[in-house]
Amino acid sequence: MPDKKTTEKTNTRRQQQRSIDTRNKILAVGMDLLLKKGFHKITTDDIAKAAGLSTGIIYHYFKDKKDILISALEIHADNIFSDVLNVYQTNILELGRNFEDFLRLVFNYFLEYHKKNWEVHEEMESLYHSDPDIALCMDKFWIKAFDMLAEILISKGFSEIHIRDNIRMILNFIECYCHTYMRPVNENLDQDYMLDKTIGIIMELLYTT
Repeated sequence: MPDKKTTEKTNTRRQQQRSIDTRNKILAVGMDLLLKKGFHKITTDDIAKAAGLSTGIIYHYFKDKKDILISALEIHADNIFSDVLNVYQTNILELGRNFEDFLRLVFNYFLEYHKKNWEVHEEMESLYHSDPDIALCMDKFWIKAFDMLAEILISKGFSEIHIRDNIRMILNFIECYCHTYMRPVNENLDQDYMLDKTIGIIMELLYTT
């Protein structure tokens, strides 16, 4: 039979795990509601109800729904990085040094992400320009993106000179292409032509640095 000290340690570990599980559940539910309805259309009470918890429990772990959003975004960002790295690692041997093929995979990944989350993406862009806390969170995301892509590019033999300058431009190109695809304005735009030209610009940028 375990002694009192051992029992107390076991109970403490269980309590800590329950606390971690509850916090993770709040974040998962909060992110799910955000993606489905948008930040401005959900409340802390909505998150509590969807998670099967009291509002008081929510406030025990987070200050407000923005605190939940920022914490959830950090996890969401990590998932995006993991997916991109998985695309790279899964295809690196097959692609060899054909970096253009890899770029097409990246463009496709981000385009599909925009298609799936377009309304929320637009809302987050608005929040970025109106809320300093969310802007700081998203800036951290981009800094991490720069580091990850720099590591990939350097591993492919590209020069470290101006590597982050180039990455910033590349990400802007990708984002601009995705936005143009989602909101073309002119119905006669040739998306395949635009993709080919954008990738060509990126390849020229990387190989002439």
